[in-house]
Amino acid sequence: MAAEGRRGPLTGDAGRREKPPAERKTMRSRAIESTFLIGALALLVFVSCGDDETTSWPRTLEGTWDLVGYSDHGVSGVTTGTASFLDNGTFSVVGTVTYPSEPADTVGMYGTYEVNDNIVTLTTTEGSGDWALSFSTDQVVLTRLGVDPATVITLKRRP
Repeated sequence: MAAEGRRGPLTGDAGRREKPPAERKTMRSRAIESTFLIGALALLVFVSCGDDETTSWPRTLEGTWDLVGYSDHGVSGVTTGTASFLDNGTFSVVGTVTYPSEPADTVGMYGTYEVNDNIVTLTTTEGSGDWALSFSTDQVVLTRLGVDPATVITLKRRP
């Protein structure tokens, strides 16, 4: 019974012992890090759900574009020119591509196009092919499907 009123390391407060200052600081640091991480994740979710530039313009091929990139079977060239996709389903790509250590090549593609989700089928007098569409900000990248390495055309929307 002598131990009833005593508060020692194993009595009172359900036997809890106080943590040393260094251990308390570590626990406080972990709590701050956890709070920061939760705040950062909440901010990320908030920002990703908001309006951004990628949805501020129509995600459609229809319109006039500048030809800003062309890679044929993995070889990139310097490009100039335009691409037009009309509402009647016809298209044209006209310009030049200059590959390293070579003279400029003329690019001329004409035909029809049909878009289904993120795939566009381009049909010319030489045949047809499917291209994956990838929209970002004010550009679209067309990547030829079924060709390895892929042919890639990068277009920038004209204002």
